[in-house]
Amino acid sequence: MAVDSNGKKLPEGITQRPDGRYMGRFRSGGERYTVYDMDLKECKKKFANLKYEVEHGLFAKQENITVSGWFDIWIKEYKEPTVKQGTVGVYRDNFNSYIQKPLGKKKLKDIRPEHIQKIYNDLNKKGYSRNTIELVSVVLGGMYKQALKNKIVTENPVPLATLPREKEHKEPRVMTVEEQRIFLEYAKESYLNDLFILALATGMRSGELRGLQWQDIDFKNKVIHVNNTLVYVNNDYILDTPKTQTSRRDIPLIDNAVSILKQQKLKQSENRILLGDKWTNKEGLENLVFTTMTGYPINRDMLKQELNRVIKEIQKDHKEFKHITPHTFRHTLAYTSGMPRVPLWRLLHRLSSVSCLPGL
Repeated sequence: MAVDSNGKKLPEGITQRPDGRYMGRFRSGGERYTVYDMDLKECKKKFANLKYEVEHGLFAKQENITVSGWFDIWIKEYKEPTVKQGTVGVYRDNFNSYIQKPLGKKKLKDIRPEHIQKIYNDLNKKGYSRNTIELVSVVLGGMYKQALKNKIVTENPVPLATLPREKEHKEPRVMTVEEQRIFLEYAKESYLNDLFILALATGMRSGELRGLQWQDIDFKNKVIHVNNTLVYVNNDYILDTPKTQTSRRDIPLIDNAVSILKQQKLKQSENRILLGDKWTNKEGLENLVFTTMTGYPINRDMLKQELNRVIKEIQKDHKEFKHITPHTFRHTLAYTSGMPRVPLWRLLHRLSSVSCLPGL
């Protein structure tokens, strides 16, 4: 066993050089790895950390690791244990959509500010929102900050790129009472009709509606407890906590909204019986209020596609109707929150699909 200049026994793998520095050295996979420090305690710490990183595939030599390779390590080891699963999903989607193609195969150490600037500029020219471009900056910035701490790179190029100027603020799209009437008239045959109605009645976010479970609805006290949001992470559906702390909330329901939900529950029960073993619940998500026709969770794209289908039907009849998104329902309720909500339910009264409900 090696000893230092004072005759003190040294741990296996650690020796002392003639200049007084302690050196820890080991081999793995045909590669030699070395750490140095003047303090034995620090050298032992560095040595143990390096061995752990190499053995668990976390260590990456500066000259070899690519942007994609580092992203995989960063997201798995530094973000998944510390942030919401929904946030991890957003980071992955953002990287795969906007960063992977232009930068993924490049070496992490070779990325310069102009490479990042080009991504910002290209997204801006294509009309992407400032929020999307800022998220690209957040992901790249987080990756490089950790890479600096790990001494994989010597500088962070992200702060040296400039985010594009904010575009002129546009007023959110809000549906008029007449537009609501037209939309509900054309949506009444949609399998998501009840979801659209509840969106207008409550202002719930898309993920909150898609993640709503029957146990979240208190029919007796006429309240929805918003506890979850449905997200798609690692090719799987999960229920995550709502967007912010204040997003976990209770929403009171007027009688007609309660009736809509009771109608949805009845339709769902009938479909379960009708389809039998073809009713395909996702394990752990058996009690979703809104599902596909066969019981599976609804993703964001399904909701957008159905919304766009209804709009096209409206426009085919030569009715002028500007594009709306799932968030338009939320904006519409927020805009009219100081006004009586009776007009919406008077409109529903005229729709044959719900005209038989009590209280309409």
